[in-house]
Amino acid sequence: MTPAASNVTETTSNLMQGWVQSRAGFPTDVLSLSLSLPIPNELGDEEVLVKISCASLNPGASIIMQLVPGLFRTRPSIPEMDFSGTVVRLGRAITKKKRGQIQMGTEVFGSVPVGAHVSKGKGSLAQYVVVSGEAIHLKPKTLPFDQVAGMPIAGCSALALLEAATLKRGDSVLVNGASGGIGSLFVQIAKEAVGESGKVVAVCSGANVEMVRDLGADEVIDYQEFVPVHEHLAIVFYAQRFDTVVDCFGSQQLFLYCERFLRPGMPYVSVGPSVPSYNTINMIYSIGQMIKNLFQPPALGGVNRPYRQVTGISNQKGLQRLAQMATDGLLRVPLDSSWELKDVLKGYERLLSHRAKGKIVIQMPVK
Repeated sequence: MTPAASNVTETTSNLMQGWVQSRAGFPTDVLSLSLSLPIPNELGDEEVLVKISCASLNPGASIIMQLVPGLFRTRPSIPEMDFSGTVVRLGRAITKKKRGQIQMGTEVFGSVPVGAHVSKGKGSLAQYVVVSGEAIHLKPKTLPFDQVAGMPIAGCSALALLEAATLKRGDSVLVNGASGGIGSLFVQIAKEAVGESGKVVAVCSGANVEMVRDLGADEVIDYQEFVPVHEHLAIVFYAQRFDTVVDCFGSQQLFLYCERFLRPGMPYVSVGPSVPSYNTINMIYSIGQMIKNLFQPPALGGVNRPYRQVTGISNQKGLQRLAQMATDGLLRVPLDSSWELKDVLKGYERLLSHRAKGKIVIQMPVK
């Protein structure tokens, strides 16, 4: 539903605009826009107050929104976690340590930790947020605020996939879901890892083939042209199978048939089985599939390839690495769309369509 704002006063210097969640559920059912939220004024010694320039939407935050009961949330609860912006206040310990040159006016990017997001109601779909100094890093000068806002969770997830995949120079890797928020970053990171002697083969829809090729993929396969795509992969790559498959979408079907195009003993790395929507029944089903993928032996019908599932969260080490890659010109963040704060629900419609090519970003009002 679209919130009515006619009975809400305009934002003042002590108030901010932001979206709040009333209960667990689908974004259009449980979110409303407030023009009169108090700007956070309690700051711990190791915390900073950030004026947010841009926020980005993440499937993981949507899962939390729909599944975590209101009983376990602090109200008001502000959705989403990733952001970019400018430091406007510093905790005393941050001031003393300067936290890697983080000062008043420093441009940063980061993510609200999951614990603080759920238990304290902190989120990035508002004009200001208080976070720990460990949750942010200096914004790379090579990227604008909107791109940087899309990096923390998706980028750290891509790095976690890379670690689980154990890629090395000269390897061949298949990347499924290559045009999404995580996949579009992983393609770039994977190509840097395998080098010119290696090969990155990406799978996405036909509309996104050129974008993914431009990100560094050596070959791009349109899954809409080859249905089912696992049969095409088995024909083309059976003789010279991949060293690793990295599934940024979570196709259960692709995993079930991966023996035909993935070398024996080599890992199938996934973000987890995908579901059509994030409700309790579907999530229970997804967990069941994950357990089956991890533990069902081949003798009992399991897939004879190691299955590794990755859950990426933003962390300081990851933020540092992402910032350095961006500074070195090795990483950029493709943007699917950008929305004003008042149009957040339209952004969620795009996110939950599973058709976004890159990240979905929310622009904060200047005032």
